Amino acid sequence: MNNINRQDWFGALVAVVALGLVLSVASPYFLTAGNLSNVLVKASVIALLAGAQTFVILTSGVDLSVGAVTALAGAIAGHLMLKLGVDPYAAIAVALLIGIGVGMFNGYLIAYVGIPSFIVTLGGLTLWRGLAFESTGGFDNSGLPDPFPFIGYGEILGIPMPILIMLLAYVVMAFVLSSTRFGRHVYAIGSNAAGARQVGINIRRSTMGVYVVSGFVCALAAIVLMARMDSSSGRMAMNFELDAIAAVILGGTSLFGGRGSIWGSLLGAILITMIRNGMNLLEISQFKQMMAIGAVVILAVWIDVIRRKRMLR
Repeated sequence: MNNINRQDWFGALVAVVALGLVLSVASPYFLTAGNLSNVLVKASVIALLAGAQTFVILTSGVDLSVGAVTALAGAIAGHLMLKLGVDPYAAIAVALLIGIGVGMFNGYLIAYVGIPSFIVTLGGLTLWRGLAFESTGGFDNSGLPDPFPFIGYGEILGIPMPILIMLLAYVVMAFVLSSTRFGRHVYAIGSNAAGARQVGINIRRSTMGVYVVSGFVCALAAIVLMARMDSSSGRMAMNFELDAIAAVILGGTSLFGGRGSIWGSLLGAILITMIRNGMNLLEISQFKQMMAIGAVVILAVWIDVIRRKRMLR
């Protein structure tokens, strides 16, 4: 138990359990199999984007363009399938390549040119979404062919596909961070970039790799989101970058880099989705939901700052 208490994700786990207990008392509909499955399905896309964001924040960076990259990959893939007749699997491959390409572009500017990640991804926030609208003429594309209906609404052993894709992605990301040299370099860069450089870590290459991972996972999130919506457009994942950052912070990953857990980000995404789901069940307005999420994020950052100051002392 002492070891569990020291985990970065422990606070998020306690918050999820506590909120679940409160909502189960406040609403008889919350603690049902259908609603809990719905919460996890809705959390899947945010969780994927939070996973992508975790890699970046662990290096003390930030990626404000995850929602726009998701929209770009999804919009172009949908346009290729429905307007140009491209094979769906080829379109999925194109979406993934778009995510990788954008990640390489961002990573190059940040790691090799030296532009701060905030500036590069803030520009990408409008650049990639604008490109998504321009490439599709601003129109929605609906009625996606197979295998998208199965990805969005199919099940394996009774588990919805979006949840399975999310869990599989998290297992891979957790393995990369905990059991590979690249993962150790990510933590080292966020903890002390100068020290990491002195021990021979290629800071530029590893930093670029982080943004490539982020872009690839964003494209994967686009595929899941398209399947759930049965459509694609430049409006996909609007403002999702804020929820992704919030999930990472709530999951215990430090904004200052070098400390955090990929599983904490998953718990943070579930926590945000639970807050929204519970407020919907209690018929609380969307505006108050926005206020609640914002207040929770500020509190989480405040706690992170206090914890960092104590560690430094």
